[in-house]
Amino acid sequence: MGESLSREAADATTLIHIGDSDFIIHPEVSLKITPLRSSERFIPATVIHCDDTTHFGATELDKLRDGFGKDDVWTGDFLKLLIVQHSVTLTISDHIAHQAMKLPRGEQQTPAGPYVIHTSTGRVHSISKLFEDTSNAFVRGTLPETGTDRYRWLTSIDRIPVPSKLYNSQPNDLLPLQGMRFGVKDSIDIAGLETGCGSRCYRSFHPAKSTSAAFVSRLISAGAVMIGKMRCCQWCDGQDPLERFEEVSPTNPRGDAFQKPSSSSSGSAAGAASYAWLDFTIGTDTGGSIRHPAGVNGLYGTRPSVGSIPSSGLVCSEYMDTPGVFARSAAITRAITRVMARQTLTESATKLERKIQYKLLYAIKPKISDSNKTAKLFNRGEEASNTSTPTSMVFEDFVKNLEKHLNCRRHEVCLYDLWRDTRPKTAPESLVKATETIYQNIVYYELWHNVVGPFVKEYQTAHSNRVPFIEPITKARLDYGSKVSRADYNISAAALKTYATWVNEIFVPPPSSTCAGTDTVTIPLLIYPQSWGVPRYRDEIVDRTGGNIFWKGFSPYSISYCSGCPDVTVPIGEAKFHSKITNTDEYLPVAVSLLAPRGEDEVLLGLLEDLEKENIVKEVGCGSRL
Repeated sequence: MGESLSREAADATTLIHIGDSDFIIHPEVSLKITPLRSSERFIPATVIHCDDTTHFGATELDKLRDGFGKDDVWTGDFLKLLIVQHSVTLTISDHIAHQAMKLPRGEQQTPAGPYVIHTSTGRVHSISKLFEDTSNAFVRGTLPETGTDRYRWLTSIDRIPVPSKLYNSQPNDLLPLQGMRFGVKDSIDIAGLETGCGSRCYRSFHPAKSTSAAFVSRLISAGAVMIGKMRCCQWCDGQDPLERFEEVSPTNPRGDAFQKPSSSSSGSAAGAASYAWLDFTIGTDTGGSIRHPAGVNGLYGTRPSVGSIPSSGLVCSEYMDTPGVFARSAAITRAITRVMARQTLTESATKLERKIQYKLLYAIKPKISDSNKTAKLFNRGEEASNTSTPTSMVFEDFVKNLEKHLNCRRHEVCLYDLWRDTRPKTAPESLVKATETIYQNIVYYELWHNVVGPFVKEYQTAHSNRVPFIEPITKARLDYGSKVSRADYNISAAALKTYATWVNEIFVPPPSSTCAGTDTVTIPLLIYPQSWGVPRYRDEIVDRTGGNIFWKGFSPYSISYCSGCPDVTVPIGEAKFHSKITNTDEYLPVAVSLLAPRGEDEVLLGLLEDLEKENIVKEVGCGSRL
């Protein structure tokens, strides 16, 4: 056992090597025992509880190994000394006695799990295992500051500190997320840490935050353990890997591990898809920054109803921005979202008392489409029967299972045609024309005038007129935003409200009673393709010729970001492709989006959990395959 010792005060970080792994010692003292005679300064130990047995022997030790061995931090090396806390008279078998120490349990019981003992003082410290961030998903690991609600960066070690789940009791009503580890996108405020928003200049220029985002505090109060902040694109913009110069783009672990991770919340997505020691991550979604990364990284990703979870940290747009969840199961996704939006749970519980019948809206392509402006939607019925690609079969199998579960048939709907026929008469007939400048005029106007513009001026003043580095593609979009007039901004804001009203009243209206005098309501549910399992290699260069910095056509993401409706990415399978990198067959995620009326988050997430219980959707794993 090797060790690297700090001579500093109690808040210093001490690195220790146990078995085949590195750990850091937490400075707070968990327990104090009689000092030990040992040539080693620290020795590993395991704290256990024996409150329901009077004897501890070989059988009990084997059970301990089996149970604790499922933890990803504890190893058998921590059996060098057993600290046995007990509340009844206890005997220990002779062949174990030399490695065990009985300790009557006082009022405060030290949590079971792995510890190290400072031999000369008898101080017992909890530990965190250090995991490599092989996918470059984290800005850096973090540690809580003892006795406060603040955090500090783990600056001395470029790995992620992960505490044992053995320290925590089982989840319960008061602590539903007990022991679950998570990471937070670097555009979200955490007390004690700087909010970087993907920019080194921005992070270094601003002081550490004094408070954490409200929903992060809720997660921690529910028992979740924050272990680090996740990389994001500068100011939550959309940047491809080869458009990111300031830092490396995270690695999408799926397939050949050489696919684009998508952008903005890419660190949160790549981390959740890469590491089993990370239970979930938090991102933000303005125009698709959770939904698309979730799709290509093969995860569940939620964009909740706008306003259901209080936004904090960087707000790209007062109309559009919301935090959300990346997770590997529908059940965990629902549990996390419930905690983040706890103020709405009473209302949600009331809604769940209703009897629901669904209207499944199946988004199809228009009959005549422009591939440069038309979103990739489902084929029409007459075309679908002639399509038998692996991806189309995955889509079709899922939709058929969904129809059976919901006890309804899909209703094909072409958004372009429906808008043309039911739009407000003062609005453009073309859905593309009606929506094409909403996102760029609102988001980049607000981002420049409210966030980046003021920062650039302050930075120049403090640095002899030097300007901070801004990624070229983001700078081009911000330059556009700086030139949007207030009049054009207002026109786009009015167009957003017109479109939002249409979505919320015509397309996916609130639940309506099926007939008078019954408690059955009809809820529309939109399904559209999210990820097609098609390779998008990270070394491919996006064509930006002719000032091509914005998508010119209609985006299905706009349905949610304009209307505020909840929209969830759901991984439903895989598609095989032949990788140009590995020269072998690999598999990439196939995913759909499910969208419900605004405020019906709990209904949507409850449905997903039911689908998971029925094995229609599944919990996904980490790494190359789902």
